[in-house]
Amino acid sequence: MHSKRFKQVQEFFHAYLRQNGLKKTHQKDLILETFLDAEGHLSVEDVYDLVKKRDRRVGVVTVFRTLKSLTACGLAREVSLGDGLTRFEHSYRHPDHHHIVCTQCRKAIEFFSPELGRLQQEIVDRYRFQPVLHRFQIYGVCLECREKRPAAREARHDTERIFERDALRMALSMERQGVEFYRDAAERNQDPAGREVLLQVAEEEEKHLRQLEQSLLKMEQQESGIDQAPAFLHFNSEQLKGLLPDLSAYETDGELRLDARSSLEMALTLESRSADYFRSLADGFSDTAGKEVFRQFAEREMQHCEMLNRSAPSGPA
Repeated sequence: MHSKRFKQVQEFFHAYLRQNGLKKTHQKDLILETFLDAEGHLSVEDVYDLVKKRDRRVGVVTVFRTLKSLTACGLAREVSLGDGLTRFEHSYRHPDHHHIVCTQCRKAIEFFSPELGRLQQEIVDRYRFQPVLHRFQIYGVCLECREKRPAAREARHDTERIFERDALRMALSMERQGVEFYRDAAERNQDPAGREVLLQVAEEEEKHLRQLEQSLLKMEQQESGIDQAPAFLHFNSEQLKGLLPDLSAYETDGELRLDARSSLEMALTLESRSADYFRSLADGFSDTAGKEVFRQFAEREMQHCEMLNRSAPSGPA
């Protein structure tokens, strides 16, 4: 973990220890640092083995108690993979997620789906529940175990970074669909003034698209292999397509006719829908880099709405 980030986490942990009348020690700090430097789902023994390589004086009981403290203050969360063994995973700046667990090799794949999240919320709202804790895990047998071959070794990447990558990919998908929508509408539009408005909007969206592409490229250059890491955020591009306005209302005898005002109104509809969707998505996550991607994307869409409003003609159509 980056030294500045670790310092922030360490100060948070120390504050928790003070508030609960517990002492801060070098051993606890070492366990915290060792845990944060490791990825995956770690048992007490896993963490103990890693800590012993750095300080053989640390006991397994100290490791267990410290992991429990990390869980109590929200820096870790407990995970059960169905084998009766409690494991721990990162919680700080890591998005809530679910697991697919192999019952033979105990490999656990982390994932999150916005659709599944919305379904969960709909159900608890229907029964007027206030969610406190939820776990969703799928148990099965992975491909390697079914084919009786060793699991492929994969480079481990921080879940937060993979979530950030997937959030960028989701924003890119929305922006590409928007550009394609505006370009297609402009090409079909029989009204010259409306066509010009749509082309201008498409040009603005393409600028943002290039910025997002550069952000993703920079991440992939900084962290080798992250582009090949399995997806964490599973989203449905067809659902994003549902945010696009229906053009059939503007068709006459099979021809699309959008004057300048109607073109602006349609663009405002799309940009505001996109902003609302990604803002709502961001609100469902704790502070993470992926949440910030969604928040910034929604903010950019709202800025585009404001720009379109300023350019809208005044007076009657």
